[in-house]
Amino acid sequence: MVIEFFALWQFLIRREKSMILTKDLRKVISERRKIYEWFDGRLVPSSIVLIRDMLKSIDDIHDRNDLLGELAGEYLRAELEDEYLLVERERLANHPDEAIMWIGLAHALSRRSDGAAEAKQSVIKGVEISREVGALIRYSLTCQAQIALEIGDPVLFGDALKDLILDSPNFREEDCWLDESLLRGLPDGFCDPNLLNDYKKALEKRRDDDALE
Repeated sequence: MVIEFFALWQFLIRREKSMILTKDLRKVISERRKIYEWFDGRLVPSSIVLIRDMLKSIDDIHDRNDLLGELAGEYLRAELEDEYLLVERERLANHPDEAIMWIGLAHALSRRSDGAAEAKQSVIKGVEISREVGALIRYSLTCQAQIALEIGDPVLFGDALKDLILDSPNFREEDCWLDESLLRGLPDGFCDPNLLNDYKKALEKRRDDDALE
């Protein structure tokens, strides 16, 4: 599920008309992903080498952010966790006021045995910024719940569901339905059954209200 969430937030933060991530470049990156070559003393997908080489000559902050986002995805797919985390830290350093960057860091940290505490702090910060700017609120809360599942924090999970229930009457253009996926594969006893029932009812009502619009 982490890949699913990662793919979505990558899409959400991508500019509508990226000056550097053209359709042709994405095709090349996809093709190079199948080839491996030596880089920094290890075999890695050639797509990583390609993006790293491009970054050496890119100064524009937006183009660099787009490329770093692609690089993070390549590291994630290749399960190069240390490099993935470093890229997410770099992206956050470049854009500390963007909620999605905090959420990206939280995802990277949640995959590590020593990252639970910082992952929790990071996703909470992401939700806080989302509320302040009034955008990606449901997405941020859904990510909070996902992070809670990854790090085994039922309190953080329950808090996210409660806030999603409270927010359920609100509809925004950027809303998605990933919040429904939180119920799939949920460990037994991880969440209060009554809260789960309330959450299911809130989702059903959102579906019904959305169908009426």
